Amino acid sequence: MRENKAFSLVEILIVIGLVGLILTVVVFILNIRQSEMRNTKRISDMQGIRSALEVIKNENGSYEKAFCDLGIVSACGTKSASELLKIIPELSALDDPAEKQTACAAKDVCSTKNCNYAITKLEPDDYEILFHLERGINEFQGAGCYRLSPRGIERY
Repeated sequence: MRENKAFSLVEILIVIGLVGLILTVVVFILNIRQSEMRNTKRISDMQGIRSALEVIKNENGSYEKAFCDLGIVSACGTKSASELLKIIPELSALDDPAEKQTACAAKDVCSTKNCNYAITKLEPDDYEILFHLERGINEFQGAGCYRLSPRGIERY
């Protein structure tokens, strides 16, 4: 009697299916981790901007002394007169880690997809910078549009 030492087609298909399932789970977990890392960078960027704006307000009496235009935050890094640029030298590269083109200039854009940090208000005693989170992280619950203001970071 001959012994059959080869794998059957069913055994090969089962192994291929299991490998595919494992790879799917790994890719899913990696996507979640990348999203968390991008959100962590966003929060860190906003905390840095907030600290810099507070220094500007304390030294000059006004947030407007940042000398930034409304629009994408990194565009302020191209203005040599910007006080914000003096505090954050890498300001011209301070973009959302996932999106470089669409500005978070309105709630509808900011709520639905990744978008670039946008200054939407800059007044003597107030400012507003919009940004998007892909998912909840730490005390920030859920994906969507968030606002940085003198009061801190809050859901928009």
